[in-house]
Amino acid sequence: MKKIFIAVLVGSVALFAACTKKASPAKVVVKTNYNIDIVPLLQARCTPCHLPSQKGFKANFENYESAKKYAADMVTRIQLNPGDKGFMPFKHAKLAEEEIAVFKKWVADGLLEK
Repeated sequence: MKKIFIAVLVGSVALFAACTKKASPAKVVVKTNYNIDIVPLLQARCTPCHLPSQKGFKANFENYESAKKYAADMVTRIQLNPGDKGFMPFKHAKLAEEEIAVFKKWVADGLLEK
């Protein structure tokens, strides 16, 4: 009887151990934000036209509140093809798909500043 009890106990422990899932570490989701992700792209691809400090005279993307206001339009226009009405950046090559994806993710993530 003792041997049966030990066998059942060992089997139960083994079964329990096999069925228990190890908790996987929580995935950290990094959200796109204006200061870290968008500003460098604006400085590289939208100057001088959209940065008043660079003598820009178009819609101001130099500060968060203003850029946020134009975010949806930015995404629409940078996805157009050169030659399409409203294409941006005007008179320059189309942004790389990776760059466009950053703007789209910024909008999808809730237009975060920091």
